[in-house]
Amino acid sequence: MDIKNFILSYYKDSTDGFYIHKVEKTVEARKPHTHEYFQIYYIIKGKLEHFVENESSIMTHGDMFIIPPGVKHYISPDDECVFYAFSFMPDFFGDISISNKIAANFLRDFQIDKYLSVRPKFSLAPDEIILVESTLEHMFKEFKKKSFGFTEIIRAYALLLITLIARSYFEKEAEHINAYFENNKEYVLYCVRYIEENYEDNISLEEMCRRSAMSRSSFCGLFFEITGYSFNTYLNMCRIKKACRYIKEGYKITAIYGLCGYADFSTFYRNFKKIIGVSPKQYKSQYIHKSFC
Repeated sequence: MDIKNFILSYYKDSTDGFYIHKVEKTVEARKPHTHEYFQIYYIIKGKLEHFVENESSIMTHGDMFIIPPGVKHYISPDDECVFYAFSFMPDFFGDISISNKIAANFLRDFQIDKYLSVRPKFSLAPDEIILVESTLEHMFKEFKKKSFGFTEIIRAYALLLITLIARSYFEKEAEHINAYFENNKEYVLYCVRYIEENYEDNISLEEMCRRSAMSRSSFCGLFFEITGYSFNTYLNMCRIKKACRYIKEGYKITAIYGLCGYADFSTFYRNFKKIIGVSPKQYKSQYIHKSFC
């Protein structure tokens, strides 16, 4: 059975990359589906069961969930259920990486599943319920009135909402993330040592993921946390570091690239200049007595 992927224009009065409504009855959301946008549900009253992939949770007043684009889910509400549904496109907030790093990092990591897991629900503390409910009520009223500047006001309220959600997620995921990191740290360190000792081989990211028994996104995230570099950058640094040694030892430049694991001279030359700052020939003639590596 095909899974329906909703687009924001499904809501006829959606505008400027978002849509908010108060839902008392729904048909489409009862079937497994995905959408191109983020979506937040907040339960006002009644009960709703939310299914995400192979997990589900019963939600009541004060419970929320947030779903990033492309994640399959569906709901099963009871007859008394009423909830707010806020949908927004990934670029709705623009570039907030400086003004609100918490929200920016959350939306980025949540969307690419770097560390944060999609949960069927999360529950708010009593003081958070009051603030979140008030925020959504104001957003909904602004959306219905559509007075001058309503989009900017809703965006400001929505950013507050996302920041609250992000704080809750980061706090609750912190222990899980730390445990995950420690459990897999040795696997990544093994791959780091393997790269340093076998840089001349045809090493691929896929091979390292298999050796560590980790997904591509998880491996890349932990590899960066440990080394401070991406996999490809670190591999090239190891290769160019060895190339510097070969040059100092008197090897011909045209013979070095193959010894360092490069299939062609042009790739070797490009990476050498990018990492060292000068060409191999310039390094040999001008910087042979300086420590670049």
